[in-house]
Amino acid sequence: MMRATCMASAAMVLLLAGCGGSGKVPAPTDSTLSQDMDTGRDAVDLGRLSVAEGQYRAAGVRALARDDVTAIGDAGYNLAVVQLDENRAQDALSTVASTRAALSVRGAQSDDTGLDLVQAGALYRLGRLDEAAGSASSAARSSDPAIVEKAQLLSGVIADARGDRTTLDSVATYFAQLPKTSAWSWLADAQEIVARRLLVDGGDAQTAYQDAMQAVSARQTHVEYRDMARGLSVAARAAGQAGNASQASDLYMRASQSAQKEGDTQNADAWRKLAGTTNMPDPFADSTAQSSTATTGKTVAKK
Repeated sequence: MMRATCMASAAMVLLLAGCGGSGKVPAPTDSTLSQDMDTGRDAVDLGRLSVAEGQYRAAGVRALARDDVTAIGDAGYNLAVVQLDENRAQDALSTVASTRAALSVRGAQSDDTGLDLVQAGALYRLGRLDEAAGSASSAARSSDPAIVEKAQLLSGVIADARGDRTTLDSVATYFAQLPKTSAWSWLADAQEIVARRLLVDGGDAQTAYQDAMQAVSARQTHVEYRDMARGLSVAARAAGQAGNASQASDLYMRASQSAQKEGDTQNADAWRKLAGTTNMPDPFADSTAQSSTATTGKTVAKK
């Protein structure tokens, strides 16, 4: 699609970045459309996802009015990514489908692998692993290295969940061939895949733990908390496989609490069960709201 040379990658939130000029006189543009897209990207950077969603919807409306195939694809893609980051996988799937339809009606002959990637992520979150694997495989055929890398990571995570050793081996080979000068996020993803493969192989659990925790540290530093929490869960598996049940429980608890605070209730619940406890220490819990809930049976909404 139109993201081939201009797309920046940050975990699954892959956003369009401005491309440098060539010195030519720029063609006239729709400043309202451009501003909506830029404001949406800025809102994502600040973690204001509801604002970003509104801006990408506005950009999409403008793109439809303009009958601009490229802008329709960009706005639809970014809207779906934001919905996925808001833990609304079904909405993201609907947006992907609608975007594909809008492009098809206009006879678009473009690379849809960005949409394939978002679709794969949404299907994975919904537990539709076979479908997710197919979409991730399609995304991995992209001409954009950023999409390929994230598709490979997702393929590896899905393969691990499905017990698909062939795909996991293929993904591990891809990451093993990455240059050591690759982006930090790619190297962190590589460490996660190495850890997962070691655990599947029954290899050195301590090495797997170290790889997973190095990925966790990098993601924490760069504010990629969803990926960080998943890395903690891999480290927990490694600790358990090494026979350290207490450490594994603590790591699962940490992964669960991080996911919960990011609104990822599905993984939070799964990792809390693996931790074997429902008692997660939270010094920042609102005791007033908890008290009100216990008294009235209703949760007090925060304004």
